[in-house]
Amino acid sequence: LGTGGSLDRVEAALHPRFTFVGPDGVEADRATTIERIAAGHGHTGDLTITTADHGLVNATDDVVVARYVEIHEWPDGRANRRRSTVVFLVDPDGPNGLRWLRVHETWLTPTAPGAADVLRSG
Repeated sequence: LGTGGSLDRVEAALHPRFTFVGPDGVEADRATTIERIAAGHGHTGDLTITTADHGLVNATDDVVVARYVEIHEWPDGRANRRRSTVVFLVDPDGPNGLRWLRVHETWLTPTAPGAADVLRSG
């Protein structure tokens, strides 16, 4: 994320009541999440983050619940994966018509189905 544009987009996308539960089980509010994103920018330039296994869990006129696997990879071969569930609120003023209300991540260990070759880095 750069200063300005992309961080502004993150702030616009996160609902005022946004919460994030990391794979370590620690919960953070919107302000803390934004602070962490801003502080982390540029410190892991060799980190690549991708997503896979996207799916819709449920959708109504007001709420969308989705899932995906987030993959973090470094050039030295380290990698980790986390299963993520996200709750969006439908909001025509939000980016793409949605605002993120909650994200909950869980580590995928090397013994989890589909994760045999994944290492959890510390």
